[in-house]
Amino acid sequence: MKVPVLMADPNVVIEHPEDDWKIWTVINPAVWMMPWFIVLMVQMWMIHTYALALPGYGFKDSVRVAEPVAMVAPAPEAKVAQVQ
Repeated sequence: MKVPVLMADPNVVIEHPEDDWKIWTVINPAVWMMPWFIVLMVQMWMIHTYALALPGYGFKDSVRVAEPVAMVAPAPEAKVAQVQ
């Protein structure tokens, strides 16, 4: 099978731009698109993992748990008025 080299060969002249869609018959997106999306997803996951681990960023810094919860006595029970 001969693979066309369009951009590298200066002798190749595209005479009919309306036939540009035919390049997708040679470069099949079913072969390269999903692996490329998987690579992008892994890269995005690594960048977000690093960014959220930085001090001052992420969910772990939004909650301050270093101080103990204040303990207070329960409120006295209120007397309910009796209606006759």
